[in-house]
Amino acid sequence: MCSPLARLALLVVTLASVAVSAAHANENTSQQELRLRVEALGASGRLSIAGVRITAVDLIADLYRQTRFEPVWTDPEKVDELLQAIAAMHLDGLDPQDYYLDRLTKMRAEVAARPDPALEADLDILMTDALARLAYQAYYGKVDPERIDHSINLDQTWTGPKGAAAVRDFLASESLFRRIEGLKPQRPKYDAFRRALARYRGYQDAGGWTRIRKGEVLTLGSSDRRVPAIRHRLAMTEDLPKPLDNGDPVYDADLQKAVHRFQARHQLPTGDLASKTIAAMNVPVSKRIDQIRVNLERARWMMRDVPPTYVAVNIAAFSIYFVKDDKRVWENEAQVGKTFTQTPLFVDEIDYIVLNPTWTVPPSVLEQTVLPSAKKDPGYMQRRHLRVFDDRGKQVPAKSIDWKRYKASNFPYTIRQDPGPDNALGVVKFIFPNRYHVYLHDTPNQLGYDRRVRTMSWGCIHVQNPLELATAVIDDPSWNRQAIESQVESGKTKTIHLDTPVRVALLYWTVELRDDGALRFYPDVYQRDGRVLRELNRAFKARKTRRRGNR
Repeated sequence: MCSPLARLALLVVTLASVAVSAAHANENTSQQELRLRVEALGASGRLSIAGVRITAVDLIADLYRQTRFEPVWTDPEKVDELLQAIAAMHLDGLDPQDYYLDRLTKMRAEVAARPDPALEADLDILMTDALARLAYQAYYGKVDPERIDHSINLDQTWTGPKGAAAVRDFLASESLFRRIEGLKPQRPKYDAFRRALARYRGYQDAGGWTRIRKGEVLTLGSSDRRVPAIRHRLAMTEDLPKPLDNGDPVYDADLQKAVHRFQARHQLPTGDLASKTIAAMNVPVSKRIDQIRVNLERARWMMRDVPPTYVAVNIAAFSIYFVKDDKRVWENEAQVGKTFTQTPLFVDEIDYIVLNPTWTVPPSVLEQTVLPSAKKDPGYMQRRHLRVFDDRGKQVPAKSIDWKRYKASNFPYTIRQDPGPDNALGVVKFIFPNRYHVYLHDTPNQLGYDRRVRTMSWGCIHVQNPLELATAVIDDPSWNRQAIESQVESGKTKTIHLDTPVRVALLYWTVELRDDGALRFYPDVYQRDGRVLRELNRAFKARKTRRRGNR
C-alpha cells in the first residue's frame, strides 16, 4: 500500500508527464526535429551537423528553447543576406568556409528541392552557428592575440545584446548584411587595407611576377639583360606607370625613378639597384597577400575605438606619430625594444609628462647591465651618475657595497640616475602607467636614429625630437615650446599633468597605409607575422576568453 504522500507524488509526476506529452503532441515536425537536436546537445554538450561540430553550444540551446523550438531562419531575404555576408569575408582576408558557405549553400538547395523537416532543422541550427561565429570574428578577429603573444594586452568589450538576444537582434535588423558589415572597423584605413588586398589578389590572378636573377649592381645607364624583367615587375605593382616592352636592356632614368619608389615602399635605402632590392622584388605575390591579411587581422584587434586624437607607435616601422582631430600633425623616428626585450602591444593613455626625469633602474637592466658592470669596474656607478638608496630612501655610498655578493633577485637597494645629459631617459618622458613599465622617452643615443633597424631599447620607445611631441601633446598655452625648453635648460625635474589624457597605441604594422594612400611594407623584425598567419589559416576552433566577452 502506498502512503497518501507517495500517491500524491506519483500523481504529480503523471500529470507532468501528460503535460509534456501534450506539449510535444502540439509540436509540428520542424519543432520536434529542433527539440530533439537541442535535447541531444544538452545531454552531451556537443552536436555535429553536416559533418561539422557546432561551436555556439550555449547560445543555440538558449535560443531554440526561447522560441519553443520554432525555426528562426524563416525569412528567405535574411538567409540570402547571411550567405552574402559570409562570402564577403573573403574581402577581409578571412575564409568563407570557416562559416560553412559551401555546406549552407548545398543544404539550402537540397531543402528547396526536397522539403525535409530533419534537414530544415539542421540548416536552421547551422545558419545560427554561422551567424554567431561570423559576427564574433567580424568584430574581434579570428585570432586571439593574447593567446599567441603574451606581450599583447588589448581591451575590446562588446556592449550590445549577447547570446540568444544578439541573434534575435541581428535577425530583426532592417539589413542583416549591413548589420554584420557594421561590426568591422568603420575606419577609412581599414577599407584601404581591403582595397590593397583586392589589388594584390588582382596581381596574383594576372599571373604574379617572375623571379629576377641576381647579378651586378645596376646604376643609371647600365645595360643588363635583366632590365626588361625588372620593368615588367615594377609595372605589375604600378611603380612604373608606362613600361617599355621593347626589350631595351638599359637602366634609364624612368626605371631608376620606379626603383626608388619601390625602395621607399619597402623601407630600402634609395639608391642603386642591388641585391636587397632584387630580393624584395622576388617576394612572391602570395606572401604579400598573406602579409596584408595578417595586418587586416591586427586592424580588427586594434582599430575599432580609435579616437580623433592619439599618439601611435608602429614598432615594425620604428616610427611614432601624433594624430590630432584625425590628421597626422607630427611624425618622427623611434627606437624600440631589442628582439629579446620586445616592446609589447597595448593601448593606454598618457597621463603626464616629466621634464628632466630621474631614471630608476628596472630589474632587467639591473641584472643584465648594471650589476655586471659594477662588479667589474669600481668607477662605473660614479661615471654613469648612478646613486644607490636603501629601502628608507637614504643614499648609500656605492663604494661601500660588496657588489659581488648580489644578484638582481636579492639586491636590497634601489639605483637611480640623476637628470642630466647622460640620463637614460634623456630630457623628457611620457608616462602611461602599465604593467610592462614601458613608456616613451628621449635618449642620449642620438646616433641610433641613423640606423635602419632600430631594435635598441629594453622595451621602451625612444622618441626622436621628443620636445616637439611634448609641445604637441600638452594642451596648455602656458607650456609652449619656449617654456618647455626653458624648463629643460634649468635642469630641474618638472611633472606636467595633462588635463585630458591622450590615447597612446603601441602597434605592430608590417604593412601600413600612409595618409597619401601609399602602401608600405616593413620587415617583420619580431617574427610575429607567422604566428598570426598560422592561426588565420587554421580551421576554426572554439575558444573561451575572459577579455572578449561572450557573444
